[in-house]
Parts: sequence; structure tokens; C-alpha cells
Amino acid sequence: MNTIGIGIVCLILPLLGSAMFLDPACGIRAPIPTVPRIINGAIAPLRSSPWMAFLHTTDNYFVCGGTLITNRLVLTAAHCYLKNFTVARLGEYDRDDVEKCYGNYCTLRIEGKVDRGFKHRLFDPDTLAYDIALLRLKQRVEYRDNIRPICIVTDTRWRNYINSLDPLTGTGWGRTEKGQDSGYLRTVDLSRQDPIYCLMYTAKHILKTQFCAGNLDSGFCNGDSGGPVGALIPYKKSSRFIQVGISSFGNHRCANASVFTNVMSHVDWILLVHNNYT
Repeated sequence: MNTIGIGIVCLILPLLGSAMFLDPACGIRAPIPTVPRIINGAIAPLRSSPWMAFLHTTDNYFVCGGTLITNRLVLTAAHCYLKNFTVARLGEYDRDDVEKCYGNYCTLRIEGKVDRGFKHRLFDPDTLAYDIALLRLKQRVEYRDNIRPICIVTDTRWRNYINSLDPLTGTGWGRTEKGQDSGYLRTVDLSRQDPIYCLMYTAKHILKTQFCAGNLDSGFCNGDSGGPVGALIPYKKSSRFIQVGISSFGNHRCANASVFTNVMSHVDWILLVHNNYT
């Protein structure tokens, strides 16, 4: 991730009632200090993203990012899923460090074996249209401070509100300015861009089920694929972090513009898998 602060989006939500999240326990962080927005990328605060999944092969080769969305499902890009070879590590932060505790907050990891993957039936590996997949874990995970699900909004009446959230915060272990994957989880704030902007920098037209985001000198990069962009929104008397997009593809400079799969455009498919296969 060529990346620099973490942002908080505080807008007034439509009054749509209560349960609108796939998992009611979602989007909750352990308390962290307030930090500035990241414009060009930086190391993410330790407790900022307990939903991140570090996807690797059975021989420990890093593949992609992903997000825990329930106690048994991980959301990622379809091009990231390797059948029979994908493991989802949860609770990861610094991939080069040992597990340790900071007071009551511990960085204990779980290696989640994937027993089945679901790619969208319209996924096109050439154009990366419908680049979305769900990975089902063999065993359900127990939530704790460093392992929690991100919020998936299931009420499509929120679409216009979600589409107005800008900028969006992304996280991943992808390539940094030094040209190698990051050891630490990193974060960056990306501004939404007109689709023509992505056409200029990726040479691909994007679909209505995708959106364009990026900055002049920062963006998602190799290894960030499958990871999330989202925003912290007010909910009742607290805040929840919701996922808005999935990193799909960008350009060789890892800046200017990247293309993201729009999560809200695929919520019916997510619910179909969740309700029938978990």
C-alpha cells in the first residue's frame, strides 16, 4: 500500500430502524486514541481493524487481504481465492512479530482453515467484473478484542447514504513505497473519484457494481487486493465501522486510482450464501 491518517466520518443516518447489519456485533473497536486522517499511508493503530483477515496459502505464502463479516465467513476478492490452498489468519497485525499482550489487549492469532469458497457466478477473471468471494471457515471463531467482524449493511435503503461517504479508509499489508509487502497493517484514506479517472489510469471501464477511488500520491497496491475500504458511521449512541468496498485492481504506480467492488451492490448475494451455507 503506497500510503498517509485514519478518518472518522460522522454524518446523519436515515432513520431506518434497528437491525441492518449482517452481524449485530460488528464494527466495534477496542478503545484507541483519536488520530488524524491518513493521506499518503501509515501504520494502522494496533486496535483499529480487528476484522482484517490475512489470507495465505497452506505453505504460508501471503496472497491477499480480507475481512471477517460473521463468525464463519470472510469476505474478499474472487481473484484472491485459491481452492484447497487458502488459510485465513485472524488477529494479525504485525506479521513479523510474536503474539503479545498490551495490558488487556492481546494479539493472539487464529489460523482459520477454509473449507469452502464461494465466488460470484458472474466473476470474470479477465475483466475482474463481480470480483467478490466468500470464504467459509471450517470452525466458527469466538470474538475478542482483536478478532471482530466488520459491518455489512444489509438494508439497501442505505445505498445513497453509503455512496456519499467520502473519503473511505482502507487497510492492508500490500506493497509499500519501498517496493515490498508491509510487515505491519497499514492504512490510507482514499477519495472517491469519477469513473473516468479509473479509465485513465487502469485502461478499463468500470461497472455500476464497482467504484473508483484514489489519491494523487497514494492508493492500494499489490497485496492489498481483497482488503476493505470503509467508514466509521454513527449508530445509535455509538459508532460502527462499515465496509463499503473490496479492493479489486489498480495500476502499476499504486497511486491515483484503484477500482473497488461495491459491497452494497452484492448484498443480496452475500445474504444468499450466508443464509444457505453457514
